[in-house]
Amino acid sequence: MKTRKAKTPRIQAEAVVKAALEILDAEGLEHVTLRRLAAKLGVQAPALYWYFKGKQDIIDDMAQAILTTDKLNSITAPKDIGNWASWLADLAHSVRDALISHREGGRVVAGATFRAHTLARTSVLTTQVLNEAGFDLLHAGMATATIFDYVWGFVIEEQAGTGPELEPMRSVVKEAISDKIGLENTDFLYHLMREGSKLTDTEKFDWGLQVIITGLTSSLNR
Repeated sequence: MKTRKAKTPRIQAEAVVKAALEILDAEGLEHVTLRRLAAKLGVQAPALYWYFKGKQDIIDDMAQAILTTDKLNSITAPKDIGNWASWLADLAHSVRDALISHREGGRVVAGATFRAHTLARTSVLTTQVLNEAGFDLLHAGMATATIFDYVWGFVIEEQAGTGPELEPMRSVVKEAISDKIGLENTDFLYHLMREGSKLTDTEKFDWGLQVIITGLTSSLNR
């Protein structure tokens, strides 16, 4: 009696992740479904279960692919632990750069588990650096979570779009909410938006990041 050989899958895991990222960039995260992936790869949906338990596994591998950059792959603890603040800022910028390289990269990585091993490794390394810098383990972990939550949140908002142009927006704002908050406050809101538009997204990101790091420095030096 002949032994039946296990079927070799027609696709590889890397091909699935590549296709998922292509759908992500072209159509958005909502369109990254098992059915859509199977159709793009020319297979039946059950074929995807050869490598993935479900969509979460695919999201995790997409996140890993997004985070696989030269800078994040090579990052190590600072040689001088006294430079932890600048090291942390550079790391946060490197993570943001990776996320914005793909449409809705912020949502993908924010929704990933530590199965995305670069995410796990980077989180552990950051906590270890902060612990060595003088934070106790609990607060080093909380600081790490705060930094990464800021990165995810900022990028998700950034990638959601900046909204209408300012001048058309001025009349829309006045018409829509001036009776709710008063004309004076509506004008204030418009001028606030105009001031914000003078900065690039990177400058806005860095400003918020430095506020967090300044707070961490102050907490450490108490």
